[in-house]
Amino acid sequence: MTKFETLFGIKESKIKNTCVLMPILPKSVLSLFGIKGLSRGKIYSSGNVENFTLINTGIGASFAGDAALYLANAGCRNIILFGSCGLVKSSGNIVVGSLVAPIECYAMESFTNMLLRNNDFKTFYPDKALVESFLNNNKDVQKVSCATLGSLKLEEENMDLFAEKNIQVVDMECSSFFAAGTHKHLKTIALFYVSDIISEKPFYTEFSPDDKSRLLSSIASGVKSICKFVK
Repeated sequence: MTKFETLFGIKESKIKNTCVLMPILPKSVLSLFGIKGLSRGKIYSSGNVENFTLINTGIGASFAGDAALYLANAGCRNIILFGSCGLVKSSGNIVVGSLVAPIECYAMESFTNMLLRNNDFKTFYPDKALVESFLNNNKDVQKVSCATLGSLKLEEENMDLFAEKNIQVVDMECSSFFAAGTHKHLKTIALFYVSDIISEKPFYTEFSPDDKSRLLSSIASGVKSICKFVK
């Protein structure tokens, strides 16, 4: 068994030209994608449908970034990151359950830099043509500015920084994913569903039935959008 197969659970030759990375797998996602199950590797779990490979990366910037690097070497050229994000503050047109696509992402994934308030952060971007094509075909998806963080606790203590840089959403993978894509000349795009609001409905609170319903609907809509776009 090769190193790649050991890590990803499938052979390198089985990787499609397009891959979808998911840090977490909400219930029903596999069935929505039409995948019966994933093959488990040491780090990642993978499965194929006709037009793409779905990979469960686990939560964290390095897992997503490493996956993009490995997949580039395996011949993958287009990668979509599909996951959740937190909304920094309420917005008139973005709520829990909204679908958003980052058009820029600040690399704040260092826990230490965030703790020490070292605020010289680099910014990374998706593939411009790919994200514009996706947004043109999905009018319900809204453009946002994102920051990738390395701490759930510290996000609550940096609201002033987010406001200063006009950051609308935060996640835990996107900047490393975009950085790896740029480094390997991959076409990358991220699609997120808003799962919480830092200042009002943080991730650790119990959500209302309406919020839960919107989230499930949003995830299903995201899967449908991805499948249609890849075709």
